[in-house]
Amino acid sequence: MRLLAAPAALPGGARLGALLNRFAARPEAQSAERPSLELQEAEEARARAEAGSIEKSRFLATVSHEIRTPLNGMLGMTELLRATDLDAEQRSYVEAIRASGASLAALIDEILDFSKIEAGKLELNEAPFDLTGLVEGVAELLAPRAHEKGLDIASLVCADVPPRIVGDAARLRQVLVNLVGNAVKFTERGGVGLRVTTAGTQLKFAVIDSGPGVPEQKRRAIFDEFETSASEGSGLGLAISKRLTERMGGNLQLDSSSPEGSTFVLSLPLSSEARANAPHAFRDRVLIVANSPFEAPYLAEKLGQAGTEVLRARNADEALAIFAGGRIMEALIVDCALGEDARRLGKVARAAGIRSLVLLSAQERRSFGSLREFDGWLVKPLRSASLFARLSGDALPSLSTPAAAKADLSGREILLAEDNDINALIVIRYLEKSGARVFRVSDGKAALAQAANRRFDAIILDLRMPGVDGLEVARRIRAAELASCTTPCRLIAVSADAFEAAGEAARAAGADLFLTKPVDLQRLAEALA
Repeated sequence: MRLLAAPAALPGGARLGALLNRFAARPEAQSAERPSLELQEAEEARARAEAGSIEKSRFLATVSHEIRTPLNGMLGMTELLRATDLDAEQRSYVEAIRASGASLAALIDEILDFSKIEAGKLELNEAPFDLTGLVEGVAELLAPRAHEKGLDIASLVCADVPPRIVGDAARLRQVLVNLVGNAVKFTERGGVGLRVTTAGTQLKFAVIDSGPGVPEQKRRAIFDEFETSASEGSGLGLAISKRLTERMGGNLQLDSSSPEGSTFVLSLPLSSEARANAPHAFRDRVLIVANSPFEAPYLAEKLGQAGTEVLRARNADEALAIFAGGRIMEALIVDCALGEDARRLGKVARAAGIRSLVLLSAQERRSFGSLREFDGWLVKPLRSASLFARLSGDALPSLSTPAAAKADLSGREILLAEDNDINALIVIRYLEKSGARVFRVSDGKAALAQAANRRFDAIILDLRMPGVDGLEVARRIRAAELASCTTPCRLIAVSADAFEAAGEAARAAGADLFLTKPVDLQRLAEALA
């Protein structure tokens, strides 16, 4: 004890005591300083991560812009070429160019989506939407591709699923299109089905195919980015779908896979705001004659859910046996894939006074010929509303999808501000064919001068131009209109920058519409009309 107390009485003891006190206090001081230091380091790491994310987003935006600019030219010139007189061989080459360009545009969108998800900047837009219409629309969208391969494709929304739910319809559609599109891509025989059910508080979307299955060594990493070979695509689609699903509070998994096919299951929480509509009701007895793996079973289930008594036959012999057995029925639905047997059954039904409908796709309609043996038709893949309307005797649908009517821009004067000569040529040629008179300038300063000296019906502005950019041009035009109390002209902004921020900036500057390159020329013309 004396050794500890002595230094205070010695010369310099005060300094030594202070030194001892400092050493004694150091552990506490260090422990007090350490959390502060760790917090500072964490903040610095977070700041570096955010800066890196911003830089990556900027880089991707720049790369996307630079790729989209020549891609816009390629796809635009392809559209102009398609509108000319081509022989069959030339048209096949043009379609191949168009398909390749569309695939490249889709890949760019996938990369940008992936970047948004990585950066945590993907926003969901939740609102009520028609689930049944969305699901049936996905099947319709991919039907031409499936039918070209000779595949069956169908969708079924079970009776316990609310037709309207609350969620992000666009993102759900994106995931379903990816899943069903992949199934169609890798399936060579049979077909693909999209089936929606409920399980407690969950919505279950099952995408079922009869493809070759996923190799066992690939199943674990199938949702990882870039996990496919070059021939199979970018490998981003499933990775993005998985992350979008998780962002929506759900789960996506490969539920089963074998050489006979695979099933992917998407699960999403069912919103408490979902409302069920009154189900369809059809109490008659219907005979279905078809041997398809998805459309026929789903059709039978839809009718069964509506209270219909359903009889099934796989071919004409089985159907004729049912007729011969004296079973009374009110309607016959027969698949046109049965060929002449389908026509024979139509004649038998007509002779028996039974309403007959033939089931066919738009492609099959062209080759099937006359439908005089039937009372009407149903279009594959079936929509529930059309099915029950046809069975009830309502007007029949058109089998051909009419080409979109060309917008009439006769007499319209349009200013185009575009610095890229090829992109300008595409827009000018397309709009001139619609009757418009187009004035082109190649920079923002010239656009402002033209707008000040002449009244245009519409102005198309590229957002990235030398000198004064499109945003500033839009702001000045709107300010001038406001100052002179002039009726605002139609302002359309276009850009190869596909980030949402570009569209928001354009609308904030006064643009009525923002279009991403490659520009949908039909949509542009409709907006101008």
